[in-house]
Amino acid sequence: MKLGFSISAFQYEELNGNSDWYLWLTDEVNITSKRVIGELPEKNFYLSKFSQVHEIASKLNASYWRLNLSWGRLFKQKDKISEEAVSTYKKLLKDLKDKGFKVILCLNHFDLPKWVHDPIIARDSLLTEGPLGWYSEDTISYFLSFSSFVKDNFSEYVDLWCTFNEPNIMILFGYLSGIFPPGITSKRAYQKALRNVLSAHQEAYNLFRGEKVGIIFNFPYIQGNQKAKEELFTILKDISFDWIGVNYYTRIVVNEKGQPLDGYGMFCKPNSFSLDNNPCSDYGWEVYPEGLKYVLRDVKKFDKPIIVTENGIADSKDFLRPSFLISHIEAIKESKVSVEAYLYWSLIDNFEWNFGYQMKFGIYTLDLKARPSAYIFKELTSFV
Repeated sequence: MKLGFSISAFQYEELNGNSDWYLWLTDEVNITSKRVIGELPEKNFYLSKFSQVHEIASKLNASYWRLNLSWGRLFKQKDKISEEAVSTYKKLLKDLKDKGFKVILCLNHFDLPKWVHDPIIARDSLLTEGPLGWYSEDTISYFLSFSSFVKDNFSEYVDLWCTFNEPNIMILFGYLSGIFPPGITSKRAYQKALRNVLSAHQEAYNLFRGEKVGIIFNFPYIQGNQKAKEELFTILKDISFDWIGVNYYTRIVVNEKGQPLDGYGMFCKPNSFSLDNNPCSDYGWEVYPEGLKYVLRDVKKFDKPIIVTENGIADSKDFLRPSFLISHIEAIKESKVSVEAYLYWSLIDNFEWNFGYQMKFGIYTLDLKARPSAYIFKELTSFV
C-alpha cells in the first residue's frame, strides 16, 4: 500500500474570486448568522509554491497526490479560457510527475464558477432564479464541456481520474441540511440536485471511457440502523466506476429512526471524549479507527480497486494525530481488504470551508513547519 496526500483547489490555492464559495463566504447574511466564520483563503500559496510543497511530500515517502483543477480559475466566463491558469496547472502537474507521483485528478471538489452557481441569488429566490448550480440540468452539460477540456489538455499527466469528491456530502449539505451553498433545506431540491450530479458523473464516465475513472464518497461507519447504512451504498449501485475512493473520518451512531445520536462520531464536543470514552478532535469528531475496517469490508463488495482518498484529524496540538495515523493504518490491515493507497488529509493546514483556518488538519503548518506527526507519517511505510 502506497502513501500520499489529498488536497482541493479552493482549500489550497490562492484566493479565487470566481467561485460560488467566494460568494458564500462573503455574504453578510451568512457572516451575521455565523454560518461562516468570515474568513477567506487568503493565506493559501499552493500555486506559487507547488514545487516546494511537492518536495516536502516526496521526502515523507508519499507517492500519490490527489487534487482538482479549479473550474472557476480555468474559465472566468463560460467560453473564456485563462491561458495563464492552463500554463500554471501544466507546470504543477509536470512537477508532480517529475517527482515520481501518481496523480489522481478529480474533476470537481465542491466549488463551482460564479457563472454556473450564484448561491446567494439561488437561496434568496428559493431556487427560482440563478445560476442554480447542481439544481439545474444545465450544469450537467457545462460540467461535461469542462471535463472534456480537462481531458484534452491535461491527460498526459494523469494516472487516475475521479469525477466528484463526496457528491453525497456536497448535495446533502447544500440542499438538505443547508450548511453548504446554496443553503437550502428541501428534500425535493436535494433529490433533484443529487440526480443531476449522478447523471453528470455517468455522462463523464462515458466520455472518459477507456481511462480509469472513479468516484469518491464519504463513508462514515453507520451503526444502529441497517436501512440508514444501506442508503449510503444504494446511490453507488446505479452508476459506473472503475475504482472507488473512500473518505473516512469517523462513525455515525443512529437511532431506530435513522437520526444521529449526540455523543458519538461527529456529534461530540470539541476536545472531549465520546460516550464510549474515545478522544475527540478539535472539530468534535470521535476518533474511531475500527469503523474504517468495517467500511472497507462493505466497499469491497463492489469488487473495484479501493483507495483511501481522505483520512485525517483536526488537531492543532498534534496530540491525537500520531496515534490516529497508526491506528487507521492498522485498521486497514485488520480489514484484510486490498487498498492501493492511503492518502492523508492533509499535508498542510488547509482552508476548511465554513470554518476557515480554525481547523488544523495538516502534518505541516501554513508556514511549512513540520508537526511531530510528520515524522510518524514518514515511517508509516514500515507499517504498510
